[in-house]
Amino acid sequence: MILPWQTEQWARLLAATQANRLPHALLLSGIQGTGKRQFADALSQALLCQSAKVDGVSVCGRCHACKMAAGRVHPAIFWVEPEERGHAIKIDQIRAANEFVQQTALQGDRRVVIVNPADAMNRNAANALLKTLEEPASGALLLLVSSQRERLPATILSRCQLLHFPRPSLQVALQWMNDQAVTSMASALLLRLANGAPLAALALATDGSLAVRQNLYNGLAGLIQKKIDPIKLAFQFKEMPPLSFVDTMLSWLMDCLRVQLGGLPNEIVNHDFEAEIVRYAGLTQLADNVSHLTYLQQLRGQVVLGLNLNKQLLVENVLLRSGLV
Repeated sequence: MILPWQTEQWARLLAATQANRLPHALLLSGIQGTGKRQFADALSQALLCQSAKVDGVSVCGRCHACKMAAGRVHPAIFWVEPEERGHAIKIDQIRAANEFVQQTALQGDRRVVIVNPADAMNRNAANALLKTLEEPASGALLLLVSSQRERLPATILSRCQLLHFPRPSLQVALQWMNDQAVTSMASALLLRLANGAPLAALALATDGSLAVRQNLYNGLAGLIQKKIDPIKLAFQFKEMPPLSFVDTMLSWLMDCLRVQLGGLPNEIVNHDFEAEIVRYAGLTQLADNVSHLTYLQQLRGQVVLGLNLNKQLLVENVLLRSGLV
């Protein structure tokens, strides 16, 4: 149920459960792709499993409660997620979660609310959740999952117990990737691109992101060589998910800055495009790239908040600011 690198966090909650000291609110924090959502699902399933458990949190996986939890239809678990990927969690969703928390438990004494990603809550939604955090209901557990906890208000952070999920060691990550039938050579590149987060690396291998990245970087290489028209390139990538586009551009730009700041070659994340990145670094100015980095980070924040941005204009503006047009 849990991933190989999550045993320490699991043991910590096991001890808290056995001592009847499980907090009313947990913030599961760590970079994207370390399995925080899976851990939240496993914990909720364990707490509601109907089989007798010596340790208090084992999961049989066979009882009615386990099957309902696995199918996300358990009446004692309430999932709060953006209505669309990359959009904000709204106040009405949190109000529904608050009402759920106050209800009498439908099965047993526990009720679990999972907010994922918690940093996608808009300001009104976060304020609405605060009341429940300040006045926790008996038997209720709130699990906030976040890859960017710095985006959460301090009032939310101060009322949750932090459970951190660091990236696993390279050896553990590579072994897990191998168990998922990903070749060792591909795994090394994928983990590098995903900042060492195994689930994010696996997603790159299976959702077509790697091919899109390849095409986008080939396009940037074409711009460097003056072989591609920037407007045509923008049109080609206007249907790419905005968050994926911005993140892919950020990865390229960060590598360029590493080169310009005298970083070692092995520090370049996109090492399969090292020659193109080094050339780009030579054609652009450090100050301009720092300004572009700030712009991309702000743009990413707007995308995460779910602002309705024109996709083609977004791509065109990013390319225009690249210094290659």
